[in-house]
Amino acid sequence: MGIELVKDKKTKTPIHTKKSINKIFFEEGKKHGIYLRTLGNIVMLVPPLAISEEELNLLLNRTIDTIKSAQNQVV
Repeated sequence: MGIELVKDKKTKTPIHTKKSINKIFFEEGKKHGIYLRTLGNIVMLVPPLAISEEELNLLLNRTIDTIKSAQNQVV
């Protein structure tokens, strides 16, 4: 599953950052106890096939927290 990071939902203009998106999301995700992969302006979630519902909820909640905390570093 991927989450596209955009400046404006209507125009779908990709975000631009001062620092590498990969680095931002790696650092912020690590603070929240998860590792995220980015592909350009898309954050990839690649959970294992044998993930429990509880673990999936944890991953999603921590991903949301990571995106919120990363907003401060996005221009």
